[in-house]
Amino acid sequence: MDPLNPPVSIVLALWAPTPSSHGLSLVQGPDGVHDVIGSVVNGVTGASNGDGDAPERTGLERWLAGARPLTRVTAVLPSPSGATGTWGILPDVEEGVVIEGGPGRVLLVPEDSGTSVTWRAAPVSGPLPPLDAAHARRQVHAATEEAIDSLVELDLARERPETADALNDLLTAVVDPRLIPPWLPSRNRELLERSLRLAGICELALDDEGAATTALQAQRRSSVLRPLLAVARHGAAAATEWWAR
Repeated sequence: MDPLNPPVSIVLALWAPTPSSHGLSLVQGPDGVHDVIGSVVNGVTGASNGDGDAPERTGLERWLAGARPLTRVTAVLPSPSGATGTWGILPDVEEGVVIEGGPGRVLLVPEDSGTSVTWRAAPVSGPLPPLDAAHARRQVHAATEEAIDSLVELDLARERPETADALNDLLTAVVDPRLIPPWLPSRNRELLERSLRLAGICELALDDEGAATTALQAQRRSSVLRPLLAVARHGAAAATEWWAR
């Protein structure tokens, strides 16, 4: 069984509140040091590179050091329909991390850069409401039951048995425990795993176009599962929310 693989924004949000070389190595993985390009943090990043155009790149570790002390960190996984209005960012942003601290309120958005990742930093225009993990927990639980019932009703197992096997595996998948900080409350970890399972179920069913024998069936599946996917993404983000004490 493959483990649940959280987006890199989730991993960064979990480990950013406490300086840790171990946490940084988990975020960056084996492929190379991450860097940041964008807004100014205590003069560390966003400075001109000398030609008056592109800002300099700064290592993620140095950027985070310049952003401390942090007051709030949370991953954001906006649904496409709500990205612009909710986060004040471009609608094609699928994931990111909001960091509040020395630089104010900044959104880091990951972009693949060769074998590593470049995080683009930009100020967040408005306040970010609390994500309310308790409410998200109830939503994710209800949405998971609804997703399972919907997939049974849509008879996905009969049309694509191999997809049904993969869905069953997702129901018991867990996040690699090495990715979870020891200080994360157990309720948040449970919410994170439930949310990632639900997201995986929805994404697998939505991506399996071969199981949708007609355009009407595909449209029906999308109308049922996409709202549940949005609940899952919100739940995963809520599980990462951290506030300074």
